Amino acid sequence: MPEAPTMTQPTTTDAAPQDATKPLEKPQPGLPGWDKKTVTKYVFIQNEPFLLPKVLDKYLREFADTTAGINVQSVAQGKRTVFQTAMDLLKMYGPWYFQWKLRNFIWRKLKGKLVNDVLGSTKNCYSVGAVARKYGVPLHDMPDVNADEFRQMLADNGVDFIVSISGTQLYRKALRAQTPLGIVNCHGAILPKYRGLMPSFWTLANDEPLGGVSVHFVDAKLDNGPIVVQKTYKIHKHDTLEGVMARSKDLAAEAIIECVKKVEAAALRGEPVATIPNPAEELSHFSMPTKDDVNRFKAAGHRFF
Repeated sequence: MPEAPTMTQPTTTDAAPQDATKPLEKPQPGLPGWDKKTVTKYVFIQNEPFLLPKVLDKYLREFADTTAGINVQSVAQGKRTVFQTAMDLLKMYGPWYFQWKLRNFIWRKLKGKLVNDVLGSTKNCYSVGAVARKYGVPLHDMPDVNADEFRQMLADNGVDFIVSISGTQLYRKALRAQTPLGIVNCHGAILPKYRGLMPSFWTLANDEPLGGVSVHFVDAKLDNGPIVVQKTYKIHKHDTLEGVMARSKDLAAEAIIECVKKVEAAALRGEPVATIPNPAEELSHFSMPTKDDVNRFKAAGHRFF
């Protein structure tokens, strides 16, 4: 697919048989002309201080030595600004949960500034930036990962494979096309169901018996590419949104590590990685909840925290 990574052997024609000793124009892992022993990775991650530092820590514990850098993206959802996102969440959550969330957000940001930035300690990391420093992985400040200069930086660093962990940007065709092994994204739902925003909320609001995470290749459509790893967990009546999001991120870390190992192992064998279908005809798509949706969430017996 032009959108998802495929690896094919060199082809020949009747008119001009290919010289088997001639290197490929674009060498791929495990094929003639590929002389790398490892796959060079890059990470896109949201600037969220609650759960994502732990996810990134687990990832870098495994792959820091083959990760060329990290781009930290805004917490704003879709085309909204940070302020618009906050106002939408206030309307949805109501003042009590919103102020609790905001206080905890500010507190963790302050701890990150003091402990990680001022004191320079990375024993306890309160930001994804601090986790990157802990493992010595470069941070690259670029608001638009589709910009020519950013894509050139990725090319200069020989990036083969990109892992998006709760990223908030759309990854356009030029970026996808230049990444030999493609881009994978971790989505907090059992795809193809619950594409779009806030999958943990919608899973609870619709009284589902299972939640899950899916790590899938990125293509031109949102949450649409073939799935590499999918994991599920049971949902109980007493589960809160905060609890389910924490469980989802724990599972996401496991799924991301498993996905990266699968892609890397397949690449170094010169094979495409096995995937699970993500059929569009079975999809459901959700956006920002309304007050009626919140009432349905509460009617199902769930709370925010």
